[in-house]
Amino acid sequence: MTRAILLVRLSAFIAAVATVSATLEKGIVEVEEVGLPHLLRSFDVLLKIDKGHPYGENQEAFKDLAEAHEEQLSKPGRIRSDFLFAKMSVQNYGDIQNQDFAKKLGAADENTYPEYFYLKKGQDPETAVRYTGEDKGFDAISVFIKEQAGIRVAETLLPEMDAVAAKFVYADDDKTRQGLAEEASTVAKSLPEESDRTLAELYIKVMSKALDKGMDYFTSESNRLKRMLGNGKMKKDKQGAFEEKLKVLASFTNPISSDEL
Repeated sequence: MTRAILLVRLSAFIAAVATVSATLEKGIVEVEEVGLPHLLRSFDVLLKIDKGHPYGENQEAFKDLAEAHEEQLSKPGRIRSDFLFAKMSVQNYGDIQNQDFAKKLGAADENTYPEYFYLKKGQDPETAVRYTGEDKGFDAISVFIKEQAGIRVAETLLPEMDAVAAKFVYADDDKTRQGLAEEASTVAKSLPEESDRTLAELYIKVMSKALDKGMDYFTSESNRLKRMLGNGKMKKDKQGAFEEKLKVLASFTNPISSDEL
């Protein structure tokens, strides 16, 4: 991270801390409801609502995401100094904490924890965008961040195909895109793992759909899948496939920057 960026982040964070009690540890801010408006004056925030002392794979994924983001800040083309990871602990017994705010967001049931929300700088915390997927691991939440913030916390599914996907999005005409779809087929065949080749075919299929239906297909299809996943009626055997397709579509709706190609 450059010195200038570090100073900007620290000065804005100190302004928030001067007003509320919050601590920054390994890229994560511990925040109470009263502190969110102060953070949102300077930052977009990925907020994790969870129990007071969470543990397990999802907790480790959140910590790993925050650490990965800190590493990305030093890389050209990926810098967004106005984005933070924050966690809010909800306690429903003894010294009750943040319960009212969790209820406002529909996240009061600790059996569903952790719950993730994306809050935009300058907006009311109650307008937060909720993550509705069942998968709350590193890859799934990194895709959610990419969709909301345009930040690539980590590589998505297939870096080789992500590069072709970005070229496809940035192309000026369908003739160029058709050539890139053919390039994607060549790349897919060169992948050593059969599972990767199978996944690469999904990239190629969505490229083909976009050539037929227009470039708005990536966004409209992502929104359709999110609605289906969010209505609670999705069969378990289909959910994984839909979530995987969403990850592939994210490589087109939020492609890697042209500086990284």
